[in-house]
Amino acid sequence: MQLSDLDDVVEIENESFSDSWTKNMYESCLKDKNCHYFVGEEDEILGVFGIMTVLDEAEIHTISVKKNHRNKKIATSFMKYIVDYCLKEHIEKIFLEVRESNYPAINLYKKFKFQKIGRIEGYYEKPREDALRMMLDMNDIKENIITLAIETSCDETSVAIVKNGRDVLSNIISSQIDVHKRYGGVVPEVASRLHLEAMNSILKSALDEANLKLDDIDVIAVTKGPGLIGALLVGISCAKALSFSMGKHLVGVNHMQGHICANYISHKELEPPFISLVVSGGHTYLINVLDYQNYEIIGSTRDDACGESYDKVARALGLEYPGGPIIDRLAKEGNKDAIEFPRVMLEKDSYDFSFSGLKTAVLNYLNNKKQKNEPIIKEDVAASFQEAVMDVLVEKSFKLLKEKNQNKFVLSGGVAANSRLKERVLEKAKENNIQVYFPEKILCTDNAAMIATAGYYDYINGKRDNLDLKVYPNLEL
Repeated sequence: MQLSDLDDVVEIENESFSDSWTKNMYESCLKDKNCHYFVGEEDEILGVFGIMTVLDEAEIHTISVKKNHRNKKIATSFMKYIVDYCLKEHIEKIFLEVRESNYPAINLYKKFKFQKIGRIEGYYEKPREDALRMMLDMNDIKENIITLAIETSCDETSVAIVKNGRDVLSNIISSQIDVHKRYGGVVPEVASRLHLEAMNSILKSALDEANLKLDDIDVIAVTKGPGLIGALLVGISCAKALSFSMGKHLVGVNHMQGHICANYISHKELEPPFISLVVSGGHTYLINVLDYQNYEIIGSTRDDACGESYDKVARALGLEYPGGPIIDRLAKEGNKDAIEFPRVMLEKDSYDFSFSGLKTAVLNYLNNKKQKNEPIIKEDVAASFQEAVMDVLVEKSFKLLKEKNQNKFVLSGGVAANSRLKERVLEKAKENNIQVYFPEKILCTDNAAMIATAGYYDYINGKRDNLDLKVYPNLEL
């Protein structure tokens, strides 16, 4: 609020209160460094709200909306701003007084978890009336946050509801794999259409399983990237509609961050710092996770990602999409030492990954066999290819763990469900006294529960998005 706003502000106050503040009173408050006043503007000033902060407590002085703009949820928006502001300023308690007969205001405050803590007799004079004293304990806000999340980055439509970031109340996943199998991979336009068709029923199922209504939700989280642009747009459009219609906070989430956060659901005791290996269809990352918000990318994919190479090799072997689980299954019946495929480690001290050369080596081997009309033992190819992948992943991961003097290793992403990866990592971890964390198998695939967890930690650390949130198909972590 500026001094030039005061004439409009006083006019709004006079419309709203019989004992409204004068212009001089506002001028005095604006000079006080502990007073924080704001106006809501569009083409004109729509309303005013203000608080005073002292140490770790805040007092709401006023919330008023211009008469011809009431019943548009503007006061709700003002309250959301106040709560967010107090969270960022580490305020512990917010207080206010309200007329005992002002039921709309009282209901608004209750919606934001304010509690009645007393009554002040004769507080208001025009007309004379008692005031209810209400308080919001900010710890209640932090400890009881219900997040509804939407995930549509590729070929799974998922909606989840998670309490306090780790307690999954529902996690509904609708997979499109059977549809895309006939094409040998994901068709973006088909994926987008199927997301659109499934969204409403998946949303309803998630709410029903959690035994909650939309009014019970505090935050809407949604995957903003990376992923297929059309698929992402379906999820973000739904999230925006829910945020706007319900007046709920919107948080856009990085899909790869979600994969890391899947482990917070499976392992309630897990906290940063730790080293994380994320291995999914389109990405391979080695990350030094410093805290819930700070990630140091140590290594990443230079060309074909781990999961991508699995799918391409599977296709060359004539296997169905997705290829990862089938190769993992075939490899158990094959000889991992039958074929010497390359282990691409790149430069001496590099933690980056490159599986394009390995994929090409497998294709060349298959072509040579076909040209010579020699039999191809698919099980041996699968086992030898997979072992070459595992050697690279395990070697680089444990080298980084030693370099960072870290004893916690967290794996996530679709390839984290691979049985051989789990065997190799657990063997190496036992030798080096490393604690290893894998998410449950259902949380390795794309799912909204992990997006809800990532969104929760973004939210409690002050992140908010507006309705102009965009999709980022090539988003990096």
